[in-house]
Amino acid sequence: MMTCRECVEQLLEFLNNELHAEMCAQIRAHLEKCPPCVNYVESYRLTVHLTRQLPCGELPPEIAERLQAALKACSEREA
Repeated sequence: MMTCRECVEQLLEFLNNELHAEMCAQIRAHLEKCPPCVNYVESYRLTVHLTRQLPCGELPPEIAERLQAALKACSEREA
């Protein structure tokens, strides 16, 4: 049985139809039995959809700095 972590690790490829049929079937089977992962997938899809609607171009410097700081803090927590 696939774990939640394994499901999430394959999510981008799954949503982009880049996985082989057996792996897709395993993810679908996991999602049928795991409501938290279903919620995660739906919020991930919504995030991707909304992100694709953002305008292209450079971020204002203050927003870029805040984003960089947040990413750095996140990577430091994972280390």
